[in-house]
Amino acid sequence: MNKKNIASFAFVLLFALPLGAQSIKINADWEFQRLKKEQQLTEIKNQGSDWSSQFNIQHVEAQNQALAVHPDTLELELNQLSMGKWEQVNLPHTPFVEPLVVLHQWQGICYYRKQLNISRKEIDKQLWLEFEGAMHLADVWVNGQHLTQHSGGYTPFVADVTGMLHADRANEILVRLDNRNNLLIPPGKPLETLDFCYYGGLYRDVNLIVKQPVHITHPIMADEVAGGGVFVTYPRVSEQEAEVKVKTQVSNKTGIQKHLTIRHTLYEWSKKKGGCGKKVASVESPLVLAAGTTLHHTQQFAVNNPKLWYPDSPALYVLRTEVMDGREVTDCENTRIGIRRIEMTREKGFVINGKPLILEGSNRHQEYPYVGNAISDQAQYRDMYQIRNNGFNTVRLGHYPQDPSVLEACDELGLLVIEPIPGWQFFNKAQGFINHTYKDIRDLIRRDRNHPSIIMWETTLNESWPPKNWKNQAVQTAHEEFPGDQCYTSGDTYGYDGFDVCYNDWEEGYNRPNTTRKPGFIREYYDYEFGGHYSTTRVTRGDGDHAMTQNTWNAQWSHNRYRAYYPWTIGGAVWSMYDYNRGCCDNICYSGLADVFRLPKFGLLYFRTQVKKGSFTPAGPMAYEVFINSHWLEDSSDTLQVYGNVDEVQLLLNGRVVARQRPDNKPSTAKYVSRPDGGNAVNIDFPPFTFFNVKWEQGELKAIGYKDGKAVAEHVVRTPGAVEAMDITYFESGVPASCCDLLIVYVNLKDLHGTDCFGENNREVRLEVLQGGEVRGPATIKAEAGVASFLVATADSQTLVLKAVSGNLEASRKLKLQK
Repeated sequence: MNKKNIASFAFVLLFALPLGAQSIKINADWEFQRLKKEQQLTEIKNQGSDWSSQFNIQHVEAQNQALAVHPDTLELELNQLSMGKWEQVNLPHTPFVEPLVVLHQWQGICYYRKQLNISRKEIDKQLWLEFEGAMHLADVWVNGQHLTQHSGGYTPFVADVTGMLHADRANEILVRLDNRNNLLIPPGKPLETLDFCYYGGLYRDVNLIVKQPVHITHPIMADEVAGGGVFVTYPRVSEQEAEVKVKTQVSNKTGIQKHLTIRHTLYEWSKKKGGCGKKVASVESPLVLAAGTTLHHTQQFAVNNPKLWYPDSPALYVLRTEVMDGREVTDCENTRIGIRRIEMTREKGFVINGKPLILEGSNRHQEYPYVGNAISDQAQYRDMYQIRNNGFNTVRLGHYPQDPSVLEACDELGLLVIEPIPGWQFFNKAQGFINHTYKDIRDLIRRDRNHPSIIMWETTLNESWPPKNWKNQAVQTAHEEFPGDQCYTSGDTYGYDGFDVCYNDWEEGYNRPNTTRKPGFIREYYDYEFGGHYSTTRVTRGDGDHAMTQNTWNAQWSHNRYRAYYPWTIGGAVWSMYDYNRGCCDNICYSGLADVFRLPKFGLLYFRTQVKKGSFTPAGPMAYEVFINSHWLEDSSDTLQVYGNVDEVQLLLNGRVVARQRPDNKPSTAKYVSRPDGGNAVNIDFPPFTFFNVKWEQGELKAIGYKDGKAVAEHVVRTPGAVEAMDITYFESGVPASCCDLLIVYVNLKDLHGTDCFGENNREVRLEVLQGGEVRGPATIKAEAGVASFLVATADSQTLVLKAVSGNLEASRKLKLQK
């Protein structure tokens, strides 16, 4: 049996699983062709250093145009496909592997096809194809019949293929994707002037959903306001009792009336037990459903002494919803939920389950090097884990809905989410574009409304200044989709106060006013205000310690300044967590607290040490920690900062005490101070320890942290020698390497004593995958700051063997991959 037959055989076996296992990923064994298209390259014009240069807002009126593919165009493309060669691929997939610095992202037409086999047992059931993300104009054919067109690469769509498939032969799915600029599809702005890349391809999962004729509907396909599928809300929440309200839409596709029972059973969620742990509560009630009809059915039940979902204790439940026709379960869906209640006001700030909480946030683009947005669920989880593990309780998903696995990870990790619709500095007055934006709001909420992690729906087009009537309708649309007092919309203000949370305005300098009567949030800080396109925040690890110290100081100075706005400003989010590529400039945006390969800069460690000892982190309760912002090279600054959640720090150089001191306590400054000054820390929880006039000498620098006079933590840096060795690690971040995964692999250059050679920026390193995967992007690169970073796609194999070569040095590593 060849590989393709094995895949088909396994697929049929999956169909034989008990009811409830009805959504099957069909990511394997696709075929792909990228058509050769002329791509007009537009000159890239960088932004400037002045404040206003960040704004390149375009308001246009591009009249409605047909999105349908012209028959002559389609015929020409199909002829090209017949003469071309199909490439075997698995999803998620990018149509073009980009260079590290993306100057002109590939745009054009590509096709995917798949041969799908199903059993006779399933042929008469309800069969749906669910596309989680296809960039960004998608046409789908099944067995030669055009099924649907969907516009928008960040929201899902579902195609009903019931009655269209064969059991006696393979079924062909054909997908055409067009990711060229389109003024009618949000974000709408041409890529060459957009501040992020949207890449292309079937870059998220594709699922086949199998249902009985009597079934729970799909919230996207149902297209019902505040309905479709399963919708869970919590009218009343306390530590003593919570009320759970479940609205379920059930459809009867049979020709007879059905007397049904709808049963909900609540279980504690258990990762170790595969989902369902202890049974907590249950409720059932009858539903009479006439032939060919669809109805919503609402039930409520109480949970005594509930485990409430909170960032520091993200307790989850599984709600099992069953549709029963007599004793037969005709449909079953598991919905993972968290019981919680939120409130946001100018007087109290952000309150969750009665407890106030300052929102400490970061912004995150979902891209990876080389492959853009086509990354594995495990890789998505690793990003969220790293964000949560380094002092942040909030993430803003700038500037679009991200993969469903991101929300799943945030639910588990206790990471609060602000989720936007697609948009950036662009508004099209054409009705087609406007309608699309409202549909994005509806689809966003319908997809993600049951996630406890989401606290704000960003129902605006970022930095676009759309007209007031558009914003009014956007807010109204969100509240229609999510009725009650637990739907909080957010967006840019500039004189508009209709959002539930009004982002603070941007002004020249460092002021962030908010003149509305609503609570505020600073959606981005610590980057553009420090020099625009040439911001001193924008540094690489290879730029060295002085640059990274500047990056961190900018973070501390603005973090301290904006925390003074609490509680009327409920929090803020740094821009950004990771470096990222963009269409509008000729380089990577290096504003990240970590680089594009997820390697930390000093700023990330600053935020990590703002976490109190014993607080929740995904890795376990926070310990006492200290961190020196230096690699102790010859050109190191004589002003050093040590970050730590401790009372005192003692600094030792080659065993000699340099100083022992308490945290910085000088005043904060109204005007920006360009370098650490021993102040500007009065509003942060754990001020750093600034040491002045520390003269460099080769050797070891050690910081010892003290709490109540007792040594509780230390950090040591050593001046490295010449490169004498290498080792291979990878970005694990809470998830071990797995089959069908995407790994960032690091080859670390070290001296004879194992010290990282941070100053090494030019040594060439080659990575070979000897078994279990392949390198995506270049296999030979120059190290940056002592690390050569690669991207490796693992195969469906449980062993990965890596080998690194640099000159006369070699290193190897064998990894056992998890299934």
